[in-house]
Amino acid sequence: MQLKTRITALMLASMTALWLVGSAWEWQRDGEMTRRYNQVLLQSQSIAWNKLQAESLGRLQAALDQALAKPDVAKAWNKRDLEALGAALKPILEQHPGWRADWYDEKRVLAHTSSTALQQQPMVDTGWLTRSLSTDEMQTGLSQSSRERYYMVALRRFGPESAPGILAIGQSLGYLMPEMNRTVAGESFIINLRGREISGRLPGLAIDDGAALLTRRSNVAQTSSPDGRHWMTATTPLAGFNGRPIGAVLTAWDITDQENENQRMDLLSVGGALLILAMLGLAVFAYLRHALGPLARSVGVLDRLASGDLRATPDEDDQALPDEAGQIARSVAALRDEMFNLQMLRDERLRTHQQQERLIRGQLRQLADTLDEQARIEVLTALEPPPEAQDAHSDNSLVKLAGVLGRMSDLVTTQQHRLVGLLHKLREAMAQQATLISLQQELEIARTMQLSILPRSAPPTEAAAVSALMVPAKEVGGDFYDYFLMKDGRLAMVVADVSGKGIPAAFFMAISRTLLKNIAQFLQEPADIIERLNEQLCAENEQMMFVTVFLCVLDLESGALDYVNAGHNPPLLMRADGAVEDMPRGQNMALAVMEDIKFKQGRVQLNPGDTLLLYTDGVTEAANPEGSLFGESRLNALASEYKAPNSDFPEVLLEAVRQFEAGAPQTDDITLVTARFLGPRKSSH
Repeated sequence: MQLKTRITALMLASMTALWLVGSAWEWQRDGEMTRRYNQVLLQSQSIAWNKLQAESLGRLQAALDQALAKPDVAKAWNKRDLEALGAALKPILEQHPGWRADWYDEKRVLAHTSSTALQQQPMVDTGWLTRSLSTDEMQTGLSQSSRERYYMVALRRFGPESAPGILAIGQSLGYLMPEMNRTVAGESFIINLRGREISGRLPGLAIDDGAALLTRRSNVAQTSSPDGRHWMTATTPLAGFNGRPIGAVLTAWDITDQENENQRMDLLSVGGALLILAMLGLAVFAYLRHALGPLARSVGVLDRLASGDLRATPDEDDQALPDEAGQIARSVAALRDEMFNLQMLRDERLRTHQQQERLIRGQLRQLADTLDEQARIEVLTALEPPPEAQDAHSDNSLVKLAGVLGRMSDLVTTQQHRLVGLLHKLREAMAQQATLISLQQELEIARTMQLSILPRSAPPTEAAAVSALMVPAKEVGGDFYDYFLMKDGRLAMVVADVSGKGIPAAFFMAISRTLLKNIAQFLQEPADIIERLNEQLCAENEQMMFVTVFLCVLDLESGALDYVNAGHNPPLLMRADGAVEDMPRGQNMALAVMEDIKFKQGRVQLNPGDTLLLYTDGVTEAANPEGSLFGESRLNALASEYKAPNSDFPEVLLEAVRQFEAGAPQTDDITLVTARFLGPRKSSH
């Protein structure tokens, strides 16, 4: 930014600051005047409302005394003649629009009212009635019978002590608003605690939920209506007989003309100040441009000299000026002469440095030939400067060459350390490879042993066809399946999933399978077998592992299938007619979690041709590269579409899972068992 621009900006900023300070003082003075005006406005509203309230209460008290002084009122009350009570007060109420009379019995229940509303709400609450029953004095105050109805009430107890009554005469506050408008020369109405207007209208001004804050304290505010009018509002809170706020009186005055005039004056004031600042700024800028012209030309010459252009020279007329600008121009001319002399010295030094550099670079290239290929190329690259820098004038080129020599020393040391490190890594890699080969052999033996304990042939019966497969996620897995004939001739089938993977899960799987098969030699019902198995697994479970199990026993004569689902995936029942049914989800927890628990047993009927599909969550939780799961819905759809013999369904389902994974790694063991019930046939043992 040029100097004349900075000086002009500084002057304008100073003038603006002075104007802002004056505006702030004026704004503060206006604020103080507004605060005093608001106080006067609130006092006027409060005085008008208190006067109106006192006059209204006086009329209500006189009417109450007049009504209770009538002898026929006491007689009608003793007889509970409600029509007579209404007739006695009718002349008084007809003289005063908006008045209402309520009669309450000794139980504080509304016995009669002059209100004609469909839904009657007492004018006063039970707390006020209780206090009135305890004294003979007249009670007066404001009451809110509902969200939309406010009354100024006078009430007093009357009648005998044995059966007293209470007469309350009230005037709706909405009928007081016209008189309030005449007193304060504004538009007044009542708002409830939610900020909604109850009586009186303010044309074009909508009271929103924010007005609820106005009912808590006296307040003066300005607002705008949707039609563009500006209003000033004053609020006086209303309190009930117990001193709690029940609403407020809000008075609004139309200040649209005054507000528009204020805005017009503000715009004129701001516009005039900006115009004066602009004219003053232009004048100062024009003067500075003329006065600082020689200085700007000298600065231009300095810029060209700084970029290496020694042909630039100050104007002779500028050098002849007697002021500071002329002195600067003369100094620039002297600087130009000195730069000519300095350039000649630099050219001479450059030639000397170039001769020294060529000699040192040749020696360093000879030393670089003793390094390996990569280090030699790095050093030679460092010795060859970029083409654009070959002719550059540099005073520290010898220092750069010394750095290249130090780099060569580092390369020699690094090369030696790298060779020693490679030898150490080679020894460690050979030792790790031997350990890995041994561990791989042990895991392969464990995998072979795990698969060898699983059944490989179909059960010895013609009444059911069983097919199964298991694919561990690691070398060994935590899933297992089994099927065998029990002593009573029924076919037992089990699928289980041990928590975790790898060798710990495989050991826990082997223990669980062995225990289950041994228990099945003595117990016949699935629930009894699972309960005994759970007790034995919980006995010594220091690793806190658990296993989910689905155990079922098929009656090969009747097709009845008894089962227990201990926290496992519910199997699918593929009916002969093509329908696929989800078996009920298990209501039992997994095994080895808690001792002394009972397991619920279920039963389902298989018909000839029906197939039972048992699986683990490795099927439904198989994931593709995008992170989507295979899911139960896709499994059900595949089971519904499959029409070939069910014996090869496990292989078909496994192939579908592999296609869904699309090369993603298997994250859990996959186990599948299908059992097709063929109907009662002879068993071969």
